[in-house]
Amino acid sequence: MSDELIDAIGDGWGWTGLRAADVTAISPVGHLVIRDEDGRFWYLDPELRQVDRIADTEEQLFVHMNKAEVKQAWFAENLVAQAQDRLGAPPLGCCYSLTPHALLAGDYNPENLWIVPIVELVRFTGSVEEQTRHLPEGTKFELKVTE
Repeated sequence: MSDELIDAIGDGWGWTGLRAADVTAISPVGHLVIRDEDGRFWYLDPELRQVDRIADTEEQLFVHMNKAEVKQAWFAENLVAQAQDRLGAPPLGCCYSLTPHALLAGDYNPENLWIVPIVELVRFTGSVEEQTRHLPEGTKFELKVTE
């Protein structure tokens, strides 16, 4: 799964300049800690559709990941508990997330939770962010799925 996930990061988020070498951690809601080819660490948040460089060293990564707000987003305890109650445990390679419509709308209603393969979530969120990042706040758009 690691090579497939690295490929998904490149497909979805390569436009940011991120060149993933390794995924060092995956949260229950699909957030990733990624080490790039230069050894720097990045945080991918599929809900906010953003990827940010968070550390240049493991020591800096440890400090960042132990911040209260980062832990809250990473573990998403209430969201995960609701998802477990409704959906059960996700299989290997999958995570909890909001459905695509709810993800785009930011609607955290428990009925909008589903289990999704992490590689699909990473590709989808990166592609959507690339296509919509320059739209003004509140702009309506139509999502078309092609394959």
